[in-house]
Amino acid sequence: MELTAGGSMRKRLPGPGMILGPATVVAVAYIDPGNFGTNIAAGSRFGLHLLWVVWISGFLAILFQYLSGKVGLATSASIVDLVGGFVNNRGYGRYARLLYFMAMMIMVLATDMAEFLGIVLGLSYLFNIPLNIAIWLGILDVLVLMIVADRRISFETIIGSLVGVVGFSLLYEVLTIGIDAKEVLRSSFIPERPSGEAMLIAVSILGATVMPHALILHPYLAIERYGFDRGSGLRKHLRETIAYLSIASLINASLQIMSNYAFHKNGYLNIDMDTAYIILQPLYGWLSSAVFAIALLASGVSSSMVSILAGQKIVESWVGKKLTAWKLRLAVRLFNSVPLAIAIHMGIKPIDILVYSQAVLSLTLPLVVIPITVISMDKIHMGSMVNRKITSILAIIGSIFIVGLNIWFLTSSIEH
Repeated sequence: MELTAGGSMRKRLPGPGMILGPATVVAVAYIDPGNFGTNIAAGSRFGLHLLWVVWISGFLAILFQYLSGKVGLATSASIVDLVGGFVNNRGYGRYARLLYFMAMMIMVLATDMAEFLGIVLGLSYLFNIPLNIAIWLGILDVLVLMIVADRRISFETIIGSLVGVVGFSLLYEVLTIGIDAKEVLRSSFIPERPSGEAMLIAVSILGATVMPHALILHPYLAIERYGFDRGSGLRKHLRETIAYLSIASLINASLQIMSNYAFHKNGYLNIDMDTAYIILQPLYGWLSSAVFAIALLASGVSSSMVSILAGQKIVESWVGKKLTAWKLRLAVRLFNSVPLAIAIHMGIKPIDILVYSQAVLSLTLPLVVIPITVISMDKIHMGSMVNRKITSILAIIGSIFIVGLNIWFLTSSIEH
């Protein structure tokens, strides 16, 4: 069975959750251009001072992805469906629901901005064409979605594998290049207080790692895969979430570590994405630029499928009817292409666009993690799947950390 926009169940259609599993699909979004940009910026500008943020964000991603999938299994509904129903039932009216929907669409647009930019950068670097031309070529990835719409499993497997090659290459480099293990461990477990620009990078890492759109999509995938086997399905869901998102966290940490040793240690503190391929040179030599371009292109296309699926579910929940994914993707692409073209024409560096887009994701995170926390603690909604006390405590602490970091970022931005 599959969940419809209104929360009812119908005949199950083929989808990525059928074979790969919900966490497998969601993990594709955790090695995306936004993570590339934020961790490369962090490592080059601040060394390993923000490495602790990667590990905390990775833990929070595992925690809230698990809870999000569990909410789906227990309620047969998504977070946006449940929040919309709560707003209506409490009599807050359509304006409150509209505000929530608008915030979710801002989140989808910010997410897709990063994925779209990854595609644009990959095309530009790979075929040596100007970014302004690559922007309009990047819109053609909508055609790719149309072609593979009914073959999502094989497509995501292939593209995810391409991104995985680069990810595991980075992990291999960390193990073989001769890094300072003591420095890495110290930066991992002893937080340093970020300020100024470091605060922006910190919230960007949080937004790029916990990823609100993936939290919204996970319940749909969990219902689709485990809807009739909730007991053992929940255990499989937990194992999958821990395994795949732990690997994604390791890859994101290795990006920051390699950026530190390739750039920060050598005095290159203000690099852009066009030189980021250097971190792969110890393994790929002169081919490193092509490998990095393919990674950006592949990660942009594959993770964009996840963001558009999430956007599709949000819009369907709002309008109450099914939508065609490629049409929504085209609308989002066209909407994002204009500000992206303007930003690039104004000379804003692509790495900064990636950082700012992920900061927007962080600012919208509380609108997703707080409902997940509240609902997963509610026995009326969750029944036998209600959180254990320790899980609820961790979720509350995690929500407070996310809200607190965002407030800290906003107040420090106002002061500066």
